[in-house]
Amino acid sequence: MNINHSASPPARLGSASSQLSRLGRAVRSSTFIVTYFLYLTLVMGSGQRLLIWPAITLFPRRRREIIRAWLSIQARATLAIARRLAGVRVSVRGAIPPEACIVVMNHQSVLDIPLGIALVPGPYPLIPTRDRYSRGLPGISPLARLARFPFVSQGRTATRAELLAIRDAADQVARGEQSLIIYPEGHRTHDGLIADFMKPGLKLILSRARHPIYCIVADGMWHARTFADAALRFAGTSVRVTVLGPFQVPEPKQIDSFIDELRNRMIEALAQIRMEAE
Repeated sequence: MNINHSASPPARLGSASSQLSRLGRAVRSSTFIVTYFLYLTLVMGSGQRLLIWPAITLFPRRRREIIRAWLSIQARATLAIARRLAGVRVSVRGAIPPEACIVVMNHQSVLDIPLGIALVPGPYPLIPTRDRYSRGLPGISPLARLARFPFVSQGRTATRAELLAIRDAADQVARGEQSLIIYPEGHRTHDGLIADFMKPGLKLILSRARHPIYCIVADGMWHARTFADAALRFAGTSVRVTVLGPFQVPEPKQIDSFIDELRNRMIEALAQIRMEAE
């Protein structure tokens, strides 16, 4: 009887190569996470205490200008660290002009916020943020408070304080003083698909701020939903981004159906991104 064992060594070699590849990716991903947390603590955190707060105290009328520059620097620095240490590649189709606007963005990963900020060149964007992030995250929590992001609990019903914060943010956009980025899904999905929108906050914003609306659809980072995920699977990722718009806010009675239309457009754009990536 002849037994052919020739297939076994290549199979074992392939398995070993795959394991080494995963190990290398995990090492690069972990290196990024460790470096990023050091950056948040030593650079961003110290910079805010020693430079930004004193600058705002000395020049209160230039507060927005100072924070806009600082946010832009931090967003671009984060993307640069991801690119250099983890080999993350970002390609963008479309652009947002330098004007006050409302941006609706899907939510896949820890990279969404710096990516969104980097793509908004006008007045810096206010971002409704979970209230649990108002404390405890080095660099990020103080920055969210410094930028006066509205904090929300994402409960079944918004509190009066949350509604007032969202309304105030929308009014600043209406006056052309700020932009706004909102992630209406509220949570990151496990497969990167676009979940149902949490409409109340978005409806309030659209009813008060009649400025151009853009949609940002990003794909490629859904496997790095959390910092724990990113520590193992962040490296080597390709992120593809499509910017849709501008869209104009409709009459109040049409806002609900308009939100559904925006979501459908974003779903179609995501499907197109994935089809082109195959």
